[in-house]
Amino acid sequence: EAEEVEKHYNFLTTQIQDLEKASENLKILIKDLKDKIHGEFLSAFHLINEKFNHFFKLMFKGGSAKMKIKNYELRIKNEENENNENAERENGDEKEEKIGIEIELDLPKKRITSLEMLSGGEKSLVSIAALFALVSVSPPPFLVLDEIDAALDEKNSKMFADLIKDFSGQTQFIIVTHNRAVMETANILYGITMNDDGTSKLLSLKLSEG
Repeated sequence: EAEEVEKHYNFLTTQIQDLEKASENLKILIKDLKDKIHGEFLSAFHLINEKFNHFFKLMFKGGSAKMKIKNYELRIKNEENENNENAERENGDEKEEKIGIEIELDLPKKRITSLEMLSGGEKSLVSIAALFALVSVSPPPFLVLDEIDAALDEKNSKMFADLIKDFSGQTQFIIVTHNRAVMETANILYGITMNDDGTSKLLSLKLSEG
């Protein structure tokens, strides 16, 4: 019996040592991955920021824009204390740390530094600048855009259409739009029309590349 107990003990001891070694190796791997992900994220974010500033200047004919990583606290009410005012005063709301993106702006000839002060068309231009900054750094195989140009005037719509044309060599764009300038850049147009009997009909038109 002593021999069997000793054998079982030695077996468990070996298993524990293996688990402890595996645990240490996993901790090292997790730390290495965190450092690598953090480093690659900051590198990509820096590159995206450069592209964002470039497209912002292109859209607004000057000025500058910058994305900043911002930590902020989000207050969450404790459900257990929601109906107990005394307990809520003692414990307070729980806090959860979040990480977000803040955009700093400097528009030419305007004293505007935040997105809240922009018009609908200007917000669309900032969004387009951010979008193409991301596409420049990491181009996707295709991109679906739904009425992204709705708030743009004719001049800015033409500029947006030119960007679509420039990037169409590496990314396929599927765009829902009513904008004539944007539709002119398409290779294929799809439209929905209504027949006399009330049914819908799909129409397609392939445009020549010339």
